[in-house]
Amino acid sequence: MFGEQDSFQLILHSGNARSLANEAISLIKAGQTNQAKEKLKTAHQELILAQKKHAEMLRNMANNSDLIVNLLVVHAEDHVSGSQGAFELAREVVDIYERFG
Repeated sequence: MFGEQDSFQLILHSGNARSLANEAISLIKAGQTNQAKEKLKTAHQELILAQKKHAEMLRNMANNSDLIVNLLVVHAEDHVSGSQGAFELAREVVDIYERFG
């Protein structure tokens, strides 16, 4: 079984990524392009941390046929997935604002 700490790390890093992506959108709307890009950069770093932890968990699951996945793990994976979508959307919004003002 995965430890709660693994799930909470997924939630922490993916939540940080989503918050930073949302901040990037607010900054670009306020005309603060450089700050928005920095937020996206940091969001991407947080998302990578979440993805690395998730990959580690998947490797552990593949190597352990008796592994039990609980609801907290599923919830944490959902956070990662949602944050990936939020990051991609924020990146597109920043790009559009940068191109068209």
